[in-house]
Parts: sequence; structure tokens; C-alpha cells
Amino acid sequence: MDENRREGVTVVIPVRNAVATLGAQLDALAVQVGVTDFEVIVSDNGSTDGLREFLDARPNDSGLQVRYVDASGSVGVSHARNIGASVARTDLLAFCDADDVVRPRWLSELVAVASTTDLVSGSLDTSKVNPPAVYRRRPMTPSDAGFHTDFLPYAPGCNFAVWADVFFAVDGFDETLTDAGEDLDFSWRVQLAGFRLAHALAATVDYRLRPTMRQFFSQARRYAVGDVQLYLAYREYGFVGLSVSVFSKHVLRLLVTNPLVPQWLSRAPRERWIAAVAVAAGHVQGSIRYRTLFL
Repeated sequence: MDENRREGVTVVIPVRNAVATLGAQLDALAVQVGVTDFEVIVSDNGSTDGLREFLDARPNDSGLQVRYVDASGSVGVSHARNIGASVARTDLLAFCDADDVVRPRWLSELVAVASTTDLVSGSLDTSKVNPPAVYRRRPMTPSDAGFHTDFLPYAPGCNFAVWADVFFAVDGFDETLTDAGEDLDFSWRVQLAGFRLAHALAATVDYRLRPTMRQFFSQARRYAVGDVQLYLAYREYGFVGLSVSVFSKHVLRLLVTNPLVPQWLSRAPRERWIAAVAVAAGHVQGSIRYRTLFL
């Protein structure tokens, strides 16, 4: 570890109207193994569901240190993360979301890997906290490979750690990226600035998927719109739009998995077709909005 970086870690949770799930995440943080002396910052991005009252009334038998901060100045998860980071008192920052559940060794594993690098990604698992029908839409289990794109790897915004000096060296999260992709953008800027990214396989978060098909479609579409923004920002560094082969695969998936093809023949869940349609719609929407062609 860099001798100028001190021990100690702060967990930042960006929150907007997540009282229904935040309690489970705080309970999971209260039973962390290996790292016990840390503060949790709940960065409130304009909640209207009584978040502050929920925190004030919440029993704290575990002694978990929770600090509420107002991050309502601008709408978006990036703003909430930036505000949370700005008030942290430690050199290492860890981030998770209000609707997921961290595993008992999540924080200690992030801290261990962070001692040898600048930015750390953790693993995601969708098999534990989602009903089987929801899990099938996006099956994810921990992998040594980490998270990759055709450009550079990245750390998901719901599970990563970064040293504060690195975070502020790249000016934190870009608050103009309001659709999606802000975590890819942050990770790429970190790496393009010469810092290192490593993966902590055992730093696992049980990742909660969108429960309804409407929400699932909306999220996939927003991710695809975000792809276009990222393309505009990083094409000069070598990030390209969809290759002909990838675009062809998308078209083939739409044809083979569409509801008119008997499922016994396509052998593909209908959710895959819905996701493919959402991605295609998002790419078209983003191409029109940002006046560029992203296949």
C-alpha cells in the first residue's frame, strides 16, 4: 500500500426512496467480518419516503456507525456518490447500493485487495435475493474474470472500493451521465489517468434485479442509451460502436427469440427477447438524442 494512504474505510450508500430495502443492507454491514471499525454514509438524493426518520428510529444494537448526509442538490446517483465521498474522513472509500445485500466478508476482501491497487471491483450474485423467475432474466455469479467490455474493464457502481486520492484526481463521477454508464465512465477515466484496477472475487454483493418486466425493460433501455453517451466520450480513445458481428448477433437474437417462434424451438426465455428489444430501442433512442449512429 502507498505509504501516504492511511488505514480506515468509509462505506458510501447513495439512496433515493429505498427505505424498503435499506434495512437489509445496513443489517448486512453490521455483521461484517474482518473489518469492524468503519463508518457508513447514507447519501440521500432527495428521498420522499421518510429516510431520515427511518434512520433515526432504527435500533442500533450492533454499534454500526451511520451518518446521514443531504445529497439532494442534483438528481442522480453520481451526485449522491460524490457528496458521500466528499464528507468521508478516511483514505479508502467503498460503495454499495441501498437495494442489495453485501456478504459478511465483503468489506474485508475489498480492503485487502485495495492495499495493492487503486480501484477494486467486487463480485455480483443474482441467485440469492431474487425469485427464480427474476434470476433467469440476468443470471450472475462471482467470477475471477471481473467485469469487461470491448474497451476497458470496469468496477460496477454497486460494488467497488477506491482510494480517495484517486477518486478526486479524476473528479469523481460525471453527474451529466444520468441514464446509465456512470460506473464504466468513472472506471475508464481512472485507468486512462494511469491508475490500476483489480478484482476482488470474494467481495460479493447479492444483487437485486428489477422485479417487474416493465422495470427490467426500462433499465435495459437506459443502459443502452448510456452506451451511446460512452461512445461519444471515448471513441477518440479507441472505444467503438457495435461491431458488425455483434450487431448481427443482436439481430439474430431478436429473430430467433421473438414470441412468434415456439419456445421449444428457440429454447430461449422470453426475457432474452425483451432484453434484446430494450437494448435495440435504447441504442436507437440514444443515436437520435445525441445525433450519432450507434448500431
